[in-house]
Amino acid sequence: MAKKRSRQRTSYEDEGSRLRKLASTPGISLAFSRHAEDEMRKDGIVKLDIANMLKRCMVTKIEDCRDETSWRAEGKDNDGRKIAAEVVVYEDRIRIKIVTAWVNRK
Repeated sequence: MAKKRSRQRTSYEDEGSRLRKLASTPGISLAFSRHAEDEMRKDGIVKLDIANMLKRCMVTKIEDCRDETSWRAEGKDNDGRKIAAEVVVYEDRIRIKIVTAWVNRK
């Protein structure tokens, strides 16, 4: 099993700004893993909810795992429900991979 390493910081404002900008880019490619789609279905989250949340989210955690870095994006859908997603950002390819997503009950 790959070891995850979490970066301990209190603020990820730069990453949040970059993610919001990328998510707002015309022609952005959002790729949803099968796991993300399963979890979204369980919580009643649709892809548009994730796309909209990413445009105004905050990044609250960053983890290094294998050869990728995942960012935790948290925000609200259009109905005000708190949702979160673990994403991998490919700025050079104008692509965001959604690894998983859930309703954030905290």
